[in-house]
Amino acid sequence: MEKDASCHRGRDALAFGLPPMPDSPMPPTTNPAAACAPPAPRRLPVAEIVITLVYMTLGAAWVIGTDVIACRLMNEPPQSRWLQTLKGLNFVVTTGILYYLILRRSFHRRRRAEEKARVEQERFELAARAATDTIWDLDVATGRLWWSDGIEKLFGYPVGEVPPTLDFWTDRLHQDDRERVSAGFHRAIEGTTTYWTEDYRFRCHDGRFAFVHDRAFMIRDRTGRALRVVGGMSDITARKEAERRLERSQRQLRALSARLEKSREEERTRIAREIHDELGQLLTALKMDLRWIERKLADADHSPALNPVLDKLVETTELADATLAAVQKISGELRPGVLDHLGLAAALTHEAARFQERTGVTCTVSLPEPTPELSRDSMTTVFRIFQEALTNITRHAEATEVRCELREDGGEILLRIEDNGRGISPTAVDDPKSLGLLGMQERAGVLGGAVRIEPVPPRGTRVTLRLPRGADDSGFWSHL
Repeated sequence: MEKDASCHRGRDALAFGLPPMPDSPMPPTTNPAAACAPPAPRRLPVAEIVITLVYMTLGAAWVIGTDVIACRLMNEPPQSRWLQTLKGLNFVVTTGILYYLILRRSFHRRRRAEEKARVEQERFELAARAATDTIWDLDVATGRLWWSDGIEKLFGYPVGEVPPTLDFWTDRLHQDDRERVSAGFHRAIEGTTTYWTEDYRFRCHDGRFAFVHDRAFMIRDRTGRALRVVGGMSDITARKEAERRLERSQRQLRALSARLEKSREEERTRIAREIHDELGQLLTALKMDLRWIERKLADADHSPALNPVLDKLVETTELADATLAAVQKISGELRPGVLDHLGLAAALTHEAARFQERTGVTCTVSLPEPTPELSRDSMTTVFRIFQEALTNITRHAEATEVRCELREDGGEILLRIEDNGRGISPTAVDDPKSLGLLGMQERAGVLGGAVRIEPVPPRGTRVTLRLPRGADDSGFWSHL
């Protein structure tokens, strides 16, 4: 029991190793139980003994034969011949013993190397069986490709029916991925890199295509030439499907947000127009009637008792003026009429003046001449992001100066707002609770633009908006 436990612990602790490349890319899979088989009993060094005996036999025959021939040719006495023969046999025996020791050491080293190669081979095969991936091994020189049992588990191809060629893999790549993946793989082999990875679609045995994540390591010689490529393929179809569903869900949420924002902007415009036109006209008419009554009372002879009525009428007229101003302010905040009637440049200048008047913070706006022509959606996006940036400065920056710039930059519209406040932290930029910043980014994203918010050393924050020159939301809706 103790030996079995020790064997299992040893097998669990085996590290993944790459065996030397045999004549074929990989021999047939051995029995996994062999890794924990009891050690074989030690055998006699038969090969060394046989070679040594052959050497000693041939050496003795050579000594005896050559001594006999030499004595006969030289007519020497037999006693002299036997003495020479014994000396020769002694040399053969002595060198034979030395030869045996050398052979024993050499064969021992070779057996250890073979045993190590066998263990490494079993480690590789067991790791290939235990892995959930498909392990493959390519001999670059011969082009032979070996597959583990994972080719059947993941993709349905019986191991015995898979041809050991690289064409088997290439032919099953999706036609839209084949050129890209195959070219990248061969570039990696011919180059100097030791690692290659790629995602692609691979045709299964039943005809469907699975999304695959493939990665491999190059084994190179001292000159950098690739000898072998060992890699593994993972089926990531489920992950890709989940990513696709998540991406679609994100697009739908962004579309919903964009639609709500657009509907809100349209509703703001409608309400602002109705307030300005309907309520503003009624208040103006009321003000005119009050003025008329006030003039009539002031011109006509009236008793002193009507003076309080005249005073109250004047107060009512002033209240009507204040109400009309409040209505115009509310209408302008909902949808500034200057944006629709005078354009973006006038709207930015007017908003900067209102911000400076309201907060006391110096706000300068730099505008190009002439102002670029933008679509209604682009003007609204630029203006709303400008408003949101000024609102954030009011709430958080504690700034004393704000500099704004609008210009064209390489076919893009660039809006930059920079303050000298306390600056913004990276965590605040990425905070999901920063709905104002998120709203700015979403507004820009719908039109294919981007907003970047970053601190400005030593103090301050910079907000940069970039929009394509002819930006509209048609591209965003077409991808849903």
